[in-house]
Amino acid sequence: MRTVIISDVHANLEALETVLEDVAGRAHDRIICLGDVIGYGPDPCACIDLVEQHCEFSLLGNHDYACLYEPTNFNPIAVQGSYWTRAQFEPEGDGLRNDDAARRQAYLHLMRTFSYLDDDRDYLLVHASPKKPLSEYLFQDDVQKASKITGAFSAMRGGAYAFVGHTHVPGVFSAERDQEGRISIDSLYEFDYANELEGPFELDTCDGRMSFIVNPGSVGQPRDGDPRASYAILDTSGPVPTVEFTRIAYSAETTRAKIHANRHLGDRLGDRLIVGE
Repeated sequence: MRTVIISDVHANLEALETVLEDVAGRAHDRIICLGDVIGYGPDPCACIDLVEQHCEFSLLGNHDYACLYEPTNFNPIAVQGSYWTRAQFEPEGDGLRNDDAARRQAYLHLMRTFSYLDDDRDYLLVHASPKKPLSEYLFQDDVQKASKITGAFSAMRGGAYAFVGHTHVPGVFSAERDQEGRISIDSLYEFDYANELEGPFELDTCDGRMSFIVNPGSVGQPRDGDPRASYAILDTSGPVPTVEFTRIAYSAETTRAKIHANRHLGDRLGDRLIVGE
């Protein structure tokens, strides 16, 4: 089974369309989304429609949650953008638009905070972290601090793999479990940046000793200094699962211009797309 994993679209239609076009040319069985389909970007409705159409399901991200309920712990630009995004999902009186609005709202409301791939508890899917599915950031430098990462691995409850988004930085956290299945500070490996990997990364548990947390990166707002859209393909068809990361250029200038033309979206939300930060 080849599963395309996308995350953090952030209402960037140009990036999403480019990724879906690229995916269509690759062997795959399905697409899943780890959340944050909306928020920040200028095309929330179109992105929800495409994710609903092409993805087996999408999890709930913190920005999806903010647009449904309340933007908490957001900076002023993100708060303003969340309220504008929410307004795009409200009916405008037209019968067809009412139907569209109801469908999109229903899709958002049915998003789960976590899931397992094919009910296999070895494969946990969340937006942010196994410990705090909506809010905890797992940064690559956290390996040095250890406590947050060890807590995330421990929250997997012995599962071998977790797939997360939220930080917009693609790569792999790895850790070795002791004989009791615990993760310690000394058992953490350095974060493997996706852009430094060549070909598929083997997710070999080594007879249950290893666990992995994989971030596919962001489709619509990369933050690792590379402005290209990012996604990953999980391949479970072989003796050892593998994950392969893909970066693809899209028309970031088009999205930037749309954001600059929208008085409800801060210019920085568009400017950062050009440099990937």
